[in-house]
Amino acid sequence: MKEKPEKQVEIIDVGDLIDVGKSHSIKNFYISSQSLKYKFFREGFTFVFNGFSVGLCLAGHCRMRISGRNYDIVAGSLMILSPNQLTEIVSVSEDFQQRSIIVSLDVILEFPSPVDLNIMNSALKYPVIPLQDHKAEHLSEYYDFLEKQYEETENSYREEISKTLLYALMLEICDIFRSVSGEIGEVARPKPEKLTDDFLLLLTKYYRTEHEVAFYADRLNRTPKYLSSAIKRLSGRSVSDWISSTLISEIKLLLKVTDKTVLEISEDLNFSSPSVFVQFFRRNTGITPLQYRKQQ
Repeated sequence: MKEKPEKQVEIIDVGDLIDVGKSHSIKNFYISSQSLKYKFFREGFTFVFNGFSVGLCLAGHCRMRISGRNYDIVAGSLMILSPNQLTEIVSVSEDFQQRSIIVSLDVILEFPSPVDLNIMNSALKYPVIPLQDHKAEHLSEYYDFLEKQYEETENSYREEISKTLLYALMLEICDIFRSVSGEIGEVARPKPEKLTDDFLLLLTKYYRTEHEVAFYADRLNRTPKYLSSAIKRLSGRSVSDWISSTLISEIKLLLKVTDKTVLEISEDLNFSSPSVFVQFFRRNTGITPLQYRKQQ
């Protein structure tokens, strides 16, 4: 019996979405009010996004398979993608439009509870939520005001104001999650999918300091061999591949949107030395960190 070919999974970095449509950026925080017509948004495309995305569907229809489960997104749907969720676009209509707020993981982790990792844990359970008309309109008002403040480029406190408004929006979404969990209860997830979700949540929390498979296996009470095999069966990628790609995505973002030196980035991400850091980056990209920065 022939094995099914593994799907090609592409990593989408937060930085890849800069200057798409009319997006305006504040370092690692982007807003777009345009139709979601990114080059990767096509039927059959499977990807992992390394940031945190909050989308409000305005029109059209899209079916997506997120972490092994199918979801239909229509006008009024709230869609939240947490970092490293395996996502496949099953079908998408020509008139599909979605307002999007896209941030790096760092922005979310700066927020106090209940946003921080709690909102990502909820998003793993309920990535797509159909909203009542009045609630969709309420969130749309947040988008309007946030986008207006986001574009106030002459305001010295533009970044602080925008992130404060984003935090307020996230609190609204936390309340939506609370209501949804009370209405439909815990979503039953098959064991392999739950293990993958649990691993990705751990990776999101610890990737900056923990780079070894054994750490994640120990946290999940599995052997490193079993964990890598189970994760690869569902996602097409091993645990070490996930760790490496998450680190590379973060490094690229830091090189692109900050002025941090190679030494500072290597220390931030817990590499033993700058030379080990440079070797890791070159091995995964074919170029050095400074060469990558010069290309941007």
